[in-house]
Amino acid sequence: MKADFAKTLKRLNLKNLIKSLVDACRFSARSGCDLIPRECAHSDGKTGRCTRVDMPTHKVPLIANEGIFRGLASQNMLFHQCLGELVDNAIAASLAAGQKFRVDIIFSPIPGNNERVDLYVADNGRGMTLEHLGKALQLGESATKDSRLNEHGFGLKNALATLSGGNGPWKIWTKPKNEGTVLTVEGPFSPEMEIRDEQAFPADAFLPADFSTLIRVPVKVSFIQTTQGRGAPATDLNALRDWIVEHLGVAYRGYLAQDEESFETSGVIVVSIGTNSVQVPPVEVPFGNREVKYFDIQLGAKVERIQYRFGTLDEEKRDKLVRGKKAKFYYQQNQPTQGIDIRLGKRVIATRQFETIWNISRHNSFNDFVGELLIPELPRGILNTTNTKTDFNLDDPDWGKIFSNLAKIPPKKEIRERSEAEVRDKWIQMLKATNPEDTVSNERSVWPTGTRIDVYRRTPQGKIIIYELKVVTASPIHLYQLKMYWDGLVIYGKEQPSEAILIAEAFDPALEEMANMMNLLTPPNETKPYNFKIERLKDKNL
Repeated sequence: MKADFAKTLKRLNLKNLIKSLVDACRFSARSGCDLIPRECAHSDGKTGRCTRVDMPTHKVPLIANEGIFRGLASQNMLFHQCLGELVDNAIAASLAAGQKFRVDIIFSPIPGNNERVDLYVADNGRGMTLEHLGKALQLGESATKDSRLNEHGFGLKNALATLSGGNGPWKIWTKPKNEGTVLTVEGPFSPEMEIRDEQAFPADAFLPADFSTLIRVPVKVSFIQTTQGRGAPATDLNALRDWIVEHLGVAYRGYLAQDEESFETSGVIVVSIGTNSVQVPPVEVPFGNREVKYFDIQLGAKVERIQYRFGTLDEEKRDKLVRGKKAKFYYQQNQPTQGIDIRLGKRVIATRQFETIWNISRHNSFNDFVGELLIPELPRGILNTTNTKTDFNLDDPDWGKIFSNLAKIPPKKEIRERSEAEVRDKWIQMLKATNPEDTVSNERSVWPTGTRIDVYRRTPQGKIIIYELKVVTASPIHLYQLKMYWDGLVIYGKEQPSEAILIAEAFDPALEEMANMMNLLTPPNETKPYNFKIERLKDKNL
């Protein structure tokens, strides 16, 4: 046992946390239920007294004591990171059962207590047997060994110890598929845990109709607020849910989005406040224009192909990214959110990576830079992360191989301006190659301010076409830039345009409708009608 304990301490990397292992304490079997009436599934509904018939109990000695678990709660994990540990386990349990997952995250206010809420996490996985539940409680052990999502064996313990405020109360209910007995275990963690047999799951109205494992832990509202990135701490659960949904949508987008081959999702995650439910959408990187590079790297016994996508942040996409609303934590076009996401299999394991890869200081000139590294699903033991899965294990040489390849492609400063300049120059070259008789320039200016038109083209017949090029999703302001060019040519330059074309990465049909409506406006000096059009970069081979 001492050898196992030493091994556990080494994996935890908690120095001087405990000097000796206390002897296992023996708890006598309890004959009643110590939950308050609202939490007891066996209450008679009148007096609040427990009517449960005694069920068998099972002792599980842990290779640790209370101090270890208090130490786990001091690893600076934020609320959404703890929640991710529980969701990882839930998804792994469902996928191991060969089925789509459903994970329900439920916040239930506690009557008379404004400082805490009950957090429930339920899944429809295969449930845990007595043996599996006993393993899940041990440090460095996980209930299953067939998924990277619970590879370290610390996630459940990290999460419960931290969420409960430093090894506080919690409870787990679980029932293996096709078995009748529900197993339960309650916190806080102690040298010996008692697993009980019970007859049924709780029957609260806010719980899903079908689940196999349920976790309940009272959480301080102040800790839930750590999910926010900025602004005054929100006290309203609906406001906090918006932040949580965004975090989950980023972390699990690979599972929540349609698979490119099967066109199926892997499952759903639902976040509820009581019975009010919101489904988590996949939150993708809001790319405008982007490039794609591939690396073939030896990882373990195989050569793996890794995809690196990088480019310009698209503000229009970002502002509708999370259920039609603006993202609030990620992709904020500022220094803290610069960098790339790293996805291993279908799980995003890191976001906003910058200095670790390129050894470059963050600067406002990189605000428009976004990217995503896509690593295929790998066996356990390859590309290790820390025990909390919140950082890389940089002692793993395989990460060094990947980062050395990325280092050869440093992020571009002022990537939006450089990308649009490159697209504009390419379009000019294409126009000159296919229309050598035309005058094509990016130096035509209008208005006394010298406002320069993106691309000005004049045919030998005197037809004038002006272009505005954008490497992001087109927005109304881009159309009004074209109108400004048009009016400037007519009023200031005494020239009559024939067409004004906005070429962008993408556009909403509503914007095309707006262009058609603008074509009905009265032009300056009652000249020829406006003729605004919108086209896509890809349709022009740009």
